[in-house]
Amino acid sequence: MPGEERLPTTRGRSRLAGWCARGSRAVFALAFWLAMMTPAWDVGAFSWWPLATFTLSGQRFQAGALGLLPALAVLLWVGTRLLDGRRRGWRWGPAHVTLPLLLLSGWTLLRSWPVHNRHILAIVLIAVGVYVGTYGYLLQQGGTRWCLILIAVLMAVQGGVASAQFLRQGAVGLAWMGEGALDPAGQGVSVIEAGGQRWLRAYGLTAHPNVLGGYLAMSILICLGALRSVKRGGRPFVWAAIVLGALGLFCSFSRSAWLGTAAGLAYLGATTQPWQGLDWRSPHVRRALAVAGVLLAACGLALALLYGELLRARLLRLGSPLEATSIQERVVDYAQAWGLIRDVPLKGVGSGYYILALWAGVGEDRPPGFRKVHNAYLLATAELGVVGAVAWASTLLVAPLAVARRALRSDRRGGPQARPEAGWAAAFCCALVLCLFDSYLYVPSTWWAALFMGLLAAGYALAAGRERGGEAD
Repeated sequence: MPGEERLPTTRGRSRLAGWCARGSRAVFALAFWLAMMTPAWDVGAFSWWPLATFTLSGQRFQAGALGLLPALAVLLWVGTRLLDGRRRGWRWGPAHVTLPLLLLSGWTLLRSWPVHNRHILAIVLIAVGVYVGTYGYLLQQGGTRWCLILIAVLMAVQGGVASAQFLRQGAVGLAWMGEGALDPAGQGVSVIEAGGQRWLRAYGLTAHPNVLGGYLAMSILICLGALRSVKRGGRPFVWAAIVLGALGLFCSFSRSAWLGTAAGLAYLGATTQPWQGLDWRSPHVRRALAVAGVLLAACGLALALLYGELLRARLLRLGSPLEATSIQERVVDYAQAWGLIRDVPLKGVGSGYYILALWAGVGEDRPPGFRKVHNAYLLATAELGVVGAVAWASTLLVAPLAVARRALRSDRRGGPQARPEAGWAAAFCCALVLCLFDSYLYVPSTWWAALFMGLLAAGYALAAGRERGGEAD
């Protein structure tokens, strides 16, 4: 019969579609981990096995073979869609996540015109493409459990490398992955000065300790929020990743990341209220809480005894020459940003043109001393104007507000407190704080921000869909 003749072919196509789907996920995961562990475009994994060299606006670029991994992941995903006989609708995600994301991306592309520098245009186009592409790809191909694995593995590796760097007070031999020559006595290396000694702040495989601390802080919050939904067999791995991430976060000595973590933890506790589900009369619960309290107190005491001087230098001695210089530089940067905002408040100076606009203001080609302002909101307003600033702030703010609103409704109705999307929303809450003190999360700037913020938005959207009964895994 005709149906019997087509059956093996249908089964074969379905099996091949499954292999394509798994292959696409594996390739994307590899590309994500390598990209998030590459501190600069000209070092690390994506510079291996060069395929082509080209020049944009006087800057030389080298494209490596591993740069084809994202395209391969997309091709395998397309193959999955073509081979799979079932018609799957396109997932758009919740409107309160998708619309701000598309508004920011569209306005960023619009404000990249007119083109003054092809190098800057290429960065903006790639960043926006990675941001939207990551979000869209993960909504179609991903799931909350897979997104959690991506975050946990990245956190474990970065946290482990960072801890080793701090203990060694130097690099750990990963120059082939782009690790810099981290000599605390060298110039341009982030250190803490305490007791007449320079202590290296851990970098991990990132460009700066603040970048490391920020991504670890958000990752810890995501994993903590997901613990309830993780199967019992997977919890030891998640806990191990959290411990390594927490060690790396401490070794980064990033004050903004510590503050963001505290804000995220407070938000996570307020929206989930984990204590409501505990049986306080149970001896097992009391014993577990006592053990946890003793371990936390012991860890805190050990850190205070071993590194109390470093903590005091980082948190209390803001008048030291090193800290005073850093604070003064940031004050100058804020004033420069406000100057650009006053000059072009509505449309901004254009996507990626912050530094060029400062150069143009003094009429020189490359005067010294100009840096990107350490505040993502000021940077977005200066480059994209009021519309861009509102769009950027909305991408960070809507998820925490949505979860808090649903949690408040549940409290009034006596409903359950467990929310699979709460950890992702807490990471957004942390990002709100981080962006007050730095600009590395500003999407049009780098591929790290585009990748991570795209994953963060997709993870939240999938978890929120799961809570409402949608398919997420």
